[in-house]
Amino acid sequence: MTNLLAFNIKPSNGATCTAFPVVGGETKDETEVTKTVSQPGLSIPVIGPASVGVNNNWNTDFSIIPLKQYKQYIITFLPKDEGEYKVRGYLKYNDNTADEIYNENKTFTPGEPIEIKGVPKADNIPIQVNLFVGDPISMGKTYTVSVKGCI
Repeated sequence: MTNLLAFNIKPSNGATCTAFPVVGGETKDETEVTKTVSQPGLSIPVIGPASVGVNNNWNTDFSIIPLKQYKQYIITFLPKDEGEYKVRGYLKYNDNTADEIYNENKTFTPGEPIEIKGVPKADNIPIQVNLFVGDPISMGKTYTVSVKGCI
């Protein structure tokens, strides 16, 4: 897998873009991840303040490094399987708020990437970009995702 973090990516419009690392990725500088959507999570209450259960893998976060104001954030979503996916994208802020930049429940064409573009609030810098691919309709489907910020 190529580490794009070390490279500045120049799209055709002349902007300079930086690839962001996956939070909890297998390697420190992993900038894309391929996932197969798991079954829904299940929380099992136990006596006391804790609970146990099975987590799902429906959320993928990318750290905005270096943390600075980018004009645009671009999620590249590449579906690998045919069928319907539930896809949402968010810009997450340090004050525990988030801007939803995408929310689609539709059939995507396998192998045909889509770009989800988001513009941050004027007075706040996002700290993470989140992609949510889940719900029972997406179970078992595989996709690859990466995120970059462009100035």
